[in-house]
Amino acid sequence: MLLLDEPTNDLDIETLNVLEDFLDGWPGTLVVVSHDRYFLERVCDSVWALLGDGQISMLPRGVDQYLEEMSSRRERNAETARVGATADEKQAESAQVPRPGAGSAEERAARKTLARIDKQLARLAEQEKALDTEIAAHAHDHVRLTELSAEYAVVRAEREALEQEWLEAAELLE
Repeated sequence: MLLLDEPTNDLDIETLNVLEDFLDGWPGTLVVVSHDRYFLERVCDSVWALLGDGQISMLPRGVDQYLEEMSSRRERNAETARVGATADEKQAESAQVPRPGAGSAEERAARKTLARIDKQLARLAEQEKALDTEIAAHAHDHVRLTELSAEYAVVRAEREALEQEWLEAAELLE
């Protein structure tokens, strides 16, 4: 039995190929912890993952299934957080915020703002999804991953600012 923690770190291509060939033919059990997607797919017969729920889950489709699971969990968590934050803020400020009259200029402006922000949030969601795909595709390239992570942080910050603006506009309509 071999226990390997990030075995491909700091290896040149030639040494990495030798290691992959050796492990591919290993007759015993391998327990490998790695961020190197290609390496995992090459040397592992089954993939198990910690998905943040306190349990170890078998992933029959491997790393692809892991990436899908983590992406859907992030989306669910973000939606839950947004819904929870919206409900909390509504309760805390419902008595304090003056409401515009039906058909007033303020109400029309708030509705227009919500529509604009919804379109921008949809665009940002597409950008995040594209970045998730690109991050998965470049999992072995740490330089590109650093660039993609920076882009992702910018998109996430923009999304959070828009969500805050959306909440403020929605408060006016309630």
